[in-house]
Amino acid sequence: MGFAFAGADLLFEIDAAGTILFVTGATSGFSHQRELCGSNAAELFLAKESSRFTIIARGLAPGDRVGPLPMRLASGDKAMLSLCYLPQNDRISCTLVRPGKRGGLAANKVDSETGLFGPEEFLSAAAARVGAESSVALVNVPELPGICAQLSPDDADSLMTAIGDNVRAMDASAAARLSKSGFGVVSERADAAKTLAGCIQEPVRERGMEPLQVEEVLLSLKAGALSPEQNILALRYVIGAFAEGKLKSAPGAVLADIFEQMLNETIARAQAFGATVAEGAFDLVFEPIVELRSGVTVHYEALTRFHPGQSPAETIQFAEDLGLANSFDLALIAKAFRILEQSPARAASLAINVSGRSFSTPSSFAMLAGIFYKKRALAKRVLIEITETAALTDLVAANESIQSLRRMGYRVGIDDFGAGAASLKYLHDLNVNFVKVDGSLIQALGKSQRKDALLRGVLKSCADSNIETIAEWIDSPDKLKRCIEIGFRLGQGRFLGGSLKELPRNAA
Repeated sequence: MGFAFAGADLLFEIDAAGTILFVTGATSGFSHQRELCGSNAAELFLAKESSRFTIIARGLAPGDRVGPLPMRLASGDKAMLSLCYLPQNDRISCTLVRPGKRGGLAANKVDSETGLFGPEEFLSAAAARVGAESSVALVNVPELPGICAQLSPDDADSLMTAIGDNVRAMDASAAARLSKSGFGVVSERADAAKTLAGCIQEPVRERGMEPLQVEEVLLSLKAGALSPEQNILALRYVIGAFAEGKLKSAPGAVLADIFEQMLNETIARAQAFGATVAEGAFDLVFEPIVELRSGVTVHYEALTRFHPGQSPAETIQFAEDLGLANSFDLALIAKAFRILEQSPARAASLAINVSGRSFSTPSSFAMLAGIFYKKRALAKRVLIEITETAALTDLVAANESIQSLRRMGYRVGIDDFGAGAASLKYLHDLNVNFVKVDGSLIQALGKSQRKDALLRGVLKSCADSNIETIAEWIDSPDKLKRCIEIGFRLGQGRFLGGSLKELPRNAA
């Protein structure tokens, strides 16, 4: 009970008929009744929501869990409902969370303006229906943010609340707000996209405004040629593109056709990338990391190159978005070690990029650690740069993984340090050998005394902790001078030397 109550504002238990048998929490925030025990739990909700609650509760079997589900209380306020049928005492335990009141996990999953699910929850719901007779309906209303900006705050809030109520009333498997102008539902209805568009348009018409232009997409969730896991990954990619506004309708084109085409292209690209990884059909080039004052190269970074004209960053981002980064990390590591083993006389040290996602997934890291352990005779020549550090959600576990590699003799560091939130937390919680400061901060040197002072403080903290610092994107004599003055010892960039197709023999 304590575990449940920690994330809830109200906890109550009901019998099969919906009668409340036990309740604890801030009852005054959910009902005007002084005593809830003995009353019907459906009375906590608006009339159109109470029947939904009853249907859900009666449909539960022992051990079943449902939620969190967005609901409207009898007061009109929004709340998130979760239910769990406990077979031990033949009761259904229910929790209610009012968004914004507790800061619990459930509150963060809901769009505060509409009460609808957010993108991640929608993707999970859609993924659960892959292979079933369901569809994903997506509607984009480009004018909606502009309309809300023209209204008073109260009127804008009323409009968005009404839209949320209408969309939830579709009784879809899941309903979400995917962006400021994008909405989606998972439904078995053939007209789900048009119905969703109508649910959004209705509150607009009721307020005397002209109908808004909408873009509709309906995507079948029937399984294709890929495995269920690959279908889920492709679904995540294309829905993400829709939410980010990357799908645009061309004159005379139907957005649904563009969406289907992009899905097919995504699947083909995923298959091709899988083959590229399996065959090792990519190249490595080597960019020098230089001691700034002397100009001596201390090691090289292995950088990936795919087909001519194809951006490595874009391809790797694609792999990370689709969850393919783990397999690519293994392929890159294998190729880098093969290069070092093929020419034992070459003394150059090599930095290898490994995605933070590989560190955050126990099974993936187990494979990585196995390879690094097997090749530990080369550990003194190998540095490991952790990229995409946002994926390191469990820093305690990540640090344990890092230390296991350091005990093998590898040097481990953080790439793109300072480019996103939590960088200082990484510095505090992760015991590493080096950090590579993001190039955008190097480009900003000299433009703000305050930012320069902050960076200088970070560099001093690193020095005090015996953490080496490396500056990226040094592209001019001025940048080199500023990096030396602010406290960097090492750096890389086109001013210090371009990428080499072969790993030199004479670097340390």
